[in-house]
Amino acid sequence: MRRSSLGVLVSILLASGPASLAQDLSPAEKKLAQTVDARLGDEMAALEKVVNIDSGTFNTVGVREVGRFFEKELQGLGFTTRWLSMPDAMHRAGHLVAERVSAKPLGKRVLLIGHMDTVFEGQGHRFQNEGGVIRGAGVIDMKGGDVVLLFALRALEGAGLLKGATIRVFLTGDEENPGLPTSESRRDLVAVAKESDIVLSFEPALVAGTIVLGRRGQSAWSLDVTGAQGHSAYVLRPRGGAGAIYETSRILEGFRAAFSAGNVTVNPGLFLGGTDVAYDATKGAGTSAGKWNVIARTVTVKGDLRALDDAEREAAKARMREIAATSLPKTSAKLEFEDVYPGWPTTDGNRSVLKIINAVGHALGQPPLTEADPATRGAGDSNFVAFLSVADGLGVKGEGFHAPDESVDPTSIGPATTRAAVVIARLLHPTN
Repeated sequence: MRRSSLGVLVSILLASGPASLAQDLSPAEKKLAQTVDARLGDEMAALEKVVNIDSGTFNTVGVREVGRFFEKELQGLGFTTRWLSMPDAMHRAGHLVAERVSAKPLGKRVLLIGHMDTVFEGQGHRFQNEGGVIRGAGVIDMKGGDVVLLFALRALEGAGLLKGATIRVFLTGDEENPGLPTSESRRDLVAVAKESDIVLSFEPALVAGTIVLGRRGQSAWSLDVTGAQGHSAYVLRPRGGAGAIYETSRILEGFRAAFSAGNVTVNPGLFLGGTDVAYDATKGAGTSAGKWNVIARTVTVKGDLRALDDAEREAAKARMREIAATSLPKTSAKLEFEDVYPGWPTTDGNRSVLKIINAVGHALGQPPLTEADPATRGAGDSNFVAFLSVADGLGVKGEGFHAPDESVDPTSIGPATTRAAVVIARLLHPTN
């Protein structure tokens, strides 16, 4: 009888695990690892189910459907759940919170975070098994990580290791495009984190052998430049002045020269210029009109600024304002900022979490992880909880991050789930 493709895949996953468990795992931890292996088929089926739910950030119905799946699963593990809605003006689905709270927790109060939305809507990017490579929208970013989180908790509940523990799960519905202002859309995440001690995030492990202990923050900036509209024969002459496009080019070249090295990056992502421009913030799109023989009257540029901490960010803003203020003749510029993500610098507390993760990895026969360069990762929900000890990148491995051909390495799913289960167990029950 021919085995199903899922059965063949599970055989591959089982074969990819360590041949034997190291001796420094406790009996309970060995049982956790065995439980994860026994449920790999169920884990792959769960991943297929959630990947096949279209849940781009603005698909609020789809995001809520993903939320209902995880809500039901977490309720079955003894978690109390609630759905946090966002203001209608944000056009976001909201967030799912699940909690098991003990009046006297035995160990650390642990917060696990993930997100339910995807960069791509999902239509045309459904779950596909192509010779052992799994493709689909969100398969690594981060429905794969969400499923790892869920099945780690399943193993822990089956072993009785959630009893007497305080553990929370926070799944955001708009991580890929957060509702603004983030002071509102991430207010509840910050509040839940303040009732926790340690945060583990299950974003994908993008660089082999590394874990994320810091990320740069992000600010949006808007540059509006005006010039004197007139006949192009007089451009760059006293009568005509520089025009808005030349002035904007000067400013952007100043940004390039000032921030071409170091932690800080400044990126102009959209440029509209001419005699008339119109920008629609809800769509992130705009139009411009002008004539080749007319000096440009107006320019609008939208971009972002990334920096590791508040000091870097504020120094960069000051330098950008200084550059923009030195106007060419008959032009003026207005530069505005909106802080979106706070910076998340690496701390000793974050490194202490890495020590626990590496101790577990060693016990499981997994290679050690090193710190990823904070500048190699974009901002994420971990940035908002950086006042705690945080480790991110505990999800699955794959390729095509933020691309239509996103894929997961299926052999990373079991090891990531086992590692998560044992790490959480040690945080919740440090004396076991």
